[in-house]
Formats: sequence, structure tokens, C-alpha cells
Amino acid sequence: MTPVAWARIEIYVNTTRMQRRIREVFDAGPARLLPRVRLITDLANDPLFEAGPPAISALRRRLELSKFVAALLTHDPDLAPRAALYDLSDSLAKLMEEMHGEGVDPAAFSELDITDESGHWDRALQFLNIVTPFFHDNEAPDKELRLRRVIMARALDWAQTPPSHPIIIAGSTGSRGATSLLMEAVTKLPQGAVILPGFDFDLPSDVWESMNDDLVSEDHPQYRFRKLMNQMALQSTDIAPWDSAPPAHPSRN
Repeated sequence: MTPVAWARIEIYVNTTRMQRRIREVFDAGPARLLPRVRLITDLANDPLFEAGPPAISALRRRLELSKFVAALLTHDPDLAPRAALYDLSDSLAKLMEEMHGEGVDPAAFSELDITDESGHWDRALQFLNIVTPFFHDNEAPDKELRLRRVIMARALDWAQTPPSHPIIIAGSTGSRGATSLLMEAVTKLPQGAVILPGFDFDLPSDVWESMNDDLVSEDHPQYRFRKLMNQMALQSTDIAPWDSAPPAHPSRN
């Protein structure tokens, strides 16, 4: 590999700790140009993506939500004590960020089949529906929604004009919706690669096949990989070890 080729490699990781560790390995030598090691979440701040407004600050979004929560508490004081206003706004903001990241619309709340003769669910639904206006296209996105939009735009761009340099995603399980979209897009590139952490190559095929029910299987340590494989129409046999080094204890595996 030529010195210039090293500098053209893009590596995306989940945490600043992993980003720092990769740089430390390269700093240890031999001397060479560094790959571009980036955080996946930094894509939300990509200056090349100009199709939408920048992400709104987390504090501003929580203050906006607090106005709606305050109005609801005034209308229904038994829902929660007034002192819980900002805690409720914070939890609602976190829920909304997760919904944006996973591409879930508030309409999904009304589709839930919940038997509730006491009326608790109806009251909870009033609280959850506060987020509905923030899902309109003209609303400023939070960081999760902007990240998802950037990834979807980048995936479309890559599909039309694939980059010629290597792009690698290392250490992510794809547990977040936006990240899994990016991983899927990278696997379709001519020089794209995804390195999964802790993938169990010794797990029997019948166990993999049994992990199709989210409610039953979500606690399994390999469930996220199974969900990712379903999304990409892959089987466990389609995933290969990235390192030829033998395991320390094959029989234990």
C-alpha cells in the first residue's frame, strides 16, 4: 500500500476512546500517514450535507418540550407533580431522539394494542403525543434525526457514485437505527468493510434461527447481530473472521 493510500482510508468508530486507541497504534510506528478516523455521530455535523437545517441544541429542545409538558400538567395535575416538569421533559426528549434515530413515527403509539380499563394508557398517550408536532418536516431536527438524514443522503450518493477508497466501520453492533443504515450502505461499497465486535462464530445455526422474535430474543448477546443480518438478508455463514489468528481456547468457544 502506498503512503498516500493510507491517508485516503476512512475508519468510522463509535467512541472517542476507540478513536484515540487507533491513533495510538499508528503513532507507535512505523511512521506513515494516518487514516481518517472519525466518529459515526460526527456525521450529523457534516458540512457537506446542506439539504436541511443544522441540528437544534439539546437544551433548546428540552425547553421547548417543557412548555407543552407544563400545559399538560396544568390541565391534568394528577398526572405528575409540578416538580417533575424538567425530568419529564428530559425523558420525553430522549424518547423523541431515539424515535428519530430509529425512524419511528408517533402514529405508532396509537397502533399499540394495550388493554387499559383504568385509563392509565390514555393519560400516558396524552403525554407521549406531545412529541407529534416535532416530527413535521419544517421542524428543526435534533442530532439523531439529522444524523439519520445525513446517513440516508450519503447512502444514496454512494449508491450512485461509489467512493474508490476503503471505508471501514469498526466496533459497532448496529444497535442504533441510523448506524445500522450506515453499516448496510458500507457493505455495498466496492471497498467497504464492517468489523463486528464479539461475533460468535461457534453459535449453533438453530440458535441463530430462533432469534427472530424481538420480544423474546432481545436480551441475547448476539441478538443485535441477528437483527443486522436480517436487515441485510445475510446468514451467519456469510460473516467471515477478519483475523486469521486462532482463538486462545477453541474448546471453550
